[in-house]
Amino acid sequence: MQGAEFSTTNPATGRAIDTYAAMTGPQVAEIVDRAQRVFPEWKRDYERRRGYIYNLVEYLRSHKEKLARVATAEMGKVIKESIGEIEKCAWVLEFYADHGDSFLSNEVLTTDARKSFVTFEPLGTIGSIMPWNFPYWQALRFAAPCLMAGNVIVMKPASITPQSGIEIETAFRESGVPDGVFQCVIGSTETANHLIDSEGVNAVTFTGSAVAGAKVGQRAAAGLKKCVLELGGSDPFVVLDDAMIDDAAQGAVKGRFINCGQSCVASKRFFVQKGVAEEFIEKFLGMASKLVVGDPMNMDTDLGPVSSKAGLESISEMVEDAKAKGANILLGGETCGDAADDESGGGYFYKPTVISGVTQDMMIAREETFGPVAPITIVENEGEAVRLANDSEYGLGASIWTRDLSKAEKISHRIESGIVSVNNVVVSDPRVPFGGIKHSGFGRELSRYGMLEFVNVKSVRFYDNLTQQHYVE
Repeated sequence: MQGAEFSTTNPATGRAIDTYAAMTGPQVAEIVDRAQRVFPEWKRDYERRRGYIYNLVEYLRSHKEKLARVATAEMGKVIKESIGEIEKCAWVLEFYADHGDSFLSNEVLTTDARKSFVTFEPLGTIGSIMPWNFPYWQALRFAAPCLMAGNVIVMKPASITPQSGIEIETAFRESGVPDGVFQCVIGSTETANHLIDSEGVNAVTFTGSAVAGAKVGQRAAAGLKKCVLELGGSDPFVVLDDAMIDDAAQGAVKGRFINCGQSCVASKRFFVQKGVAEEFIEKFLGMASKLVVGDPMNMDTDLGPVSSKAGLESISEMVEDAKAKGANILLGGETCGDAADDESGGGYFYKPTVISGVTQDMMIAREETFGPVAPITIVENEGEAVRLANDSEYGLGASIWTRDLSKAEKISHRIESGIVSVNNVVVSDPRVPFGGIKHSGFGRELSRYGMLEFVNVKSVRFYDNLTQQHYVE
């Protein structure tokens, strides 16, 4: 029996790309069963796993342009960023192949036993539900540590970017990785629910919105399954009076407009101390106004479309709400028709936009802004900046711009987030943990901490003799 069909659309043209059939419960069960069958062999030999992952690294590097074009067509990311995404995927895979064994090495403890240690063992089959905005990176930054720990994966890519998920599965197969180690299920929310509910799935990871994440977490908990949630963000970008303004303005452009503003760790709320506000805004506007909007397949393009018509409508609504409540549109503030092909009515393009006079009653100050819009609030002092930065349901990342590193360190402890970057934008990095607090989710990806999310932390003790005196529990 075939599931309901759904189609993908090129956001640069508005044209349909392909049609897919959502996988049914029995189809998902068959794929999970295949993963279970390969798991005992996959977990057995770390060096063998390492060799396969190195093969995958080489495949990604040699096919990066082809893979990049798939992502750009499906979700509109400019091609140079899509290529960079593939390169970063190769890095994270190589990083865990290089260092995973040290992350998993036994920890020796001193107890009353003759020998005591903690060992780390894979859980089994991990169900992964991934988003569309970084269709390769989000998948492989989770998969790299998970696989090197000895787990196997069944992933549901976003319905906007199913082909990108299929391309990852193909990359594993072409790299010689045993059948069943990494597989995709294609479909809708119902398909994802089949995956979560499957008896053969031992744990679940989800990246996406807070609303959807709460539902995933609830469903996983009902099955007593470990869950990691990487959800939304509304990262503050704090510019203090002693900041290096040229660097801050350049960082603001990069932090806000990367991936057309569609990143969970994009800089989304700008708090600028009044002593440097005029200079910062002038330089920010100058740089943002030079961004080239257009065909995302062109290497000279800086901003492509947002991923969908719904995304375009959401951004437009937020900007109109801000205008109605007294905000000033300093740049952009409207859609544009720079589509690659306008025969079908054009794509989902929005001009790079900068808004000042933002207040906390505006949608753009309260909700996650997934698009090329930068809202600026001028603050009196660092205390007000920190207060407003923390006045959010999210707590993923934050950046602080100041020459005074001692002050920056103190502020970093006051900021309510999982990540703080000083004098640079927030980026994910295999070497450091990634994740947030509050409605930005729980658990961590990347670094050793990310690797240990999906292992059984097992304590083992060897005794010479039975302990005669002990306490219950």
